[in-house]
Amino acid sequence: MKKFIFGAFALMTMSFSFAQSNIDLSAQIGNLNTATVNQTGYSNFNALLQDGNRNDADIDQVGWVNTSVALSMGNRNSIDVEQWGIGNANTTSQYGNRNSASTLQVGWYNEVDQLQIGNRNDASATQWGSDNYISQYQNGRRNTATALQIGSDNDIYQDQMGRRNDAYALQVGSDNYIHQLQDGDDNSATHLQAGNNNTADSHQYGDDNTTMGLQVGNGNQLYQYQYGDDNIAMDAQLGNNNYTDVTQTGDSHFHAGLQVGNSNSLIVNQSN
Repeated sequence: MKKFIFGAFALMTMSFSFAQSNIDLSAQIGNLNTATVNQTGYSNFNALLQDGNRNDADIDQVGWVNTSVALSMGNRNSIDVEQWGIGNANTTSQYGNRNSASTLQVGWYNEVDQLQIGNRNDASATQWGSDNYISQYQNGRRNTATALQIGSDNDIYQDQMGRRNDAYALQVGSDNYIHQLQDGDDNSATHLQAGNNNTADSHQYGDDNTTMGLQVGNGNQLYQYQYGDDNIAMDAQLGNNNYTDVTQTGDSHFHAGLQVGNSNSLIVNQSN
């Protein structure tokens, strides 16, 4: 659907490319806000609103039919967007103070959505390739989310509710999927994928939980769910079509799993 929408938009805008170049709509309400917008190419679009004080934005678009919509509502927020290519799309929204969000897109038809609510949250999204998607949601304080995609048709979703949570996701390949959800404080989640059609899903409800996952190969599935505090789950899958499902309920559980080969299945349930 994403490819169809941006493809249709690209065709429509390219038909007017000789008459219409780039469009920028920027507004600042408040005091001491700063913004820099650079557009090179055809039919690039930027919309920026800064409502508050001492907000900063840097938007760079090089190519055709790139779009960026950015909003800072509050004080001392920072937005940095770099788009190089064709049909890349970015949406950044900040509600609060001292939040920082950055987007780097190199390629075509990549998409990033970042929403920050609260104070001192940090989000970074990097895409190299085509048709990749990143969604990062932060609601709280001092959360950090980092997403990096190299390849095509990859998806990353990272949701953080609470304080001082840390999430990192890396995908190299195509058609990979990562979802990391953190609801609580001081949780850490890290998942790395190299290959194609891998799936990793991590949910943390509580405080001081840790999940880590490494998938190298194709068609691997990893599910890690933690309900409580101070739980640790670490898994590595090296091969193809391996399956791991880990559920930890309660406090202070520890799990480490390793699968080397193909079509292995591991199910772990821990509770107290």
